[in-house]
Amino acid sequence: MLAHRSPPALRRTLVLRSSLRIVHSEIGVKSWTESLPSCASVRPAQCPACEAGSRPAGGSLVLVGHGLRVRTIEGPVAPGEPPVLTEVTGRRYACRACEAIVVVVPRGVARAHRYSLPAIAAALAWWAYERVKAATVRQRTSTAKTVGASSATRWASLYRWTRCALGLFGIELPDRATIRESAARVAAFVASHAPLATGAVPADAFHGAAFCRPR
Repeated sequence: MLAHRSPPALRRTLVLRSSLRIVHSEIGVKSWTESLPSCASVRPAQCPACEAGSRPAGGSLVLVGHGLRVRTIEGPVAPGEPPVLTEVTGRRYACRACEAIVVVVPRGVARAHRYSLPAIAAALAWWAYERVKAATVRQRTSTAKTVGASSATRWASLYRWTRCALGLFGIELPDRATIRESAARVAAFVASHAPLATGAVPADAFHGAAFCRPR
């Protein structure tokens, strides 16, 4: 019996996905979107896949510009402001050493999540720390104007974000805690990373989210 093999086009897609790496710049979303940084200014020092230096002394560039990648993120751009859609243009690089594709995005953009990290952190803080109703949290975070009947009082994203806390913010969930208790712990952890603490957990979580290191 012949072994099953994926079509060439599918194999290329799978390889591309497996070799894709996301790198966060120190530049915030607002500054990045106001003025897209140059290819040279945000080129990573090394390839995150194979760790080859991007600009070896006396040699050719290893991480070379490979175009742009545009995506849309959702959520407020500052605490207390209404949610908006923000178009973010990431800079792509190709590694000549291992063929990985590297995408550099501003601080606060999460991989595989539509909402920004600050928006996610603030939402968890409102819901779990301040006990705001899920429907109200959704109104503060999402640009969607209509929701289904089953989502009128419950927002599944809050549960999903809490379970993804390790990958989003680098915090492990406590054992034998409810999902809301876990979300409160995540919010407090993220708030502790705020550069200038205000004492208001949702605001501090919003500002601290971009400074957490996911695992």
